[in-house]
Amino acid sequence: MAEFEEEYFKGKEIDGFYVESMMKRAWAATIEVLEVVDKICRKHKLQYFADWGTLLGAIRHKGIIPWDDDIDICMKRKDYNELIRVLPGELPYGFVVAGMYASCERLQNAAYV
Repeated sequence: MAEFEEEYFKGKEIDGFYVESMMKRAWAATIEVLEVVDKICRKHKLQYFADWGTLLGAIRHKGIIPWDDDIDICMKRKDYNELIRVLPGELPYGFVVAGMYASCERLQNAAYV
């Protein structure tokens, strides 16, 4: 998992936008999730790519858009279906699948909007 220096979590101005400490903590969590997804995809030879704000941040900001707080990735349907199949057995302790493919109703409802 990613390791972050304590300095990383201090609020600071980035591209004229002040990023609060809590946003930096959200970024750290999203980076950790992306690392897990990347590791699983590499292991199973599944292709994914950054999209939307994640892609824009990587290119324009050389990282994360200062006001963005999520990860946007896309996959071809075949790879996505395989990821959903292997995720439950591959996720490290503390990670769960939420949404329509979750194993229990509480986690299925967690993604209901």
